[in-house]
Amino acid sequence: MIYPKVKIGKGMKMGDYVIVGEPPRGKKPGELETVIGPNAILRSHTIIYAGNHIGRNFQTGHHVLIREENEIGSNVSIGSGSIIEHHVRIEDGVRIHSQA
Repeated sequence: MIYPKVKIGKGMKMGDYVIVGEPPRGKKPGELETVIGPNAILRSHTIIYAGNHIGRNFQTGHHVLIREENEIGSNVSIGSGSIIEHHVRIEDGVRIHSQA
């Protein structure tokens, strides 16, 4: 499911049961812009809350949760079962391994 006000770059691949732009508590759908750069791979059961700005070549493992209003660079990989809390900055090239 892709909520309103989500911008997705070319070449994104999305698995089953992925949600992009989920509004956080107190926000309406589409109130916060969400941007995902080109060539992202979002594996099954990934949930990305609204207000995230994510660079190119981003990828997730299965069952990843990314809370609202983060800045995530390019060439970042978030492993299966990981949770990224809100208002976090992740620089280019970072790898967060599974279950983090």
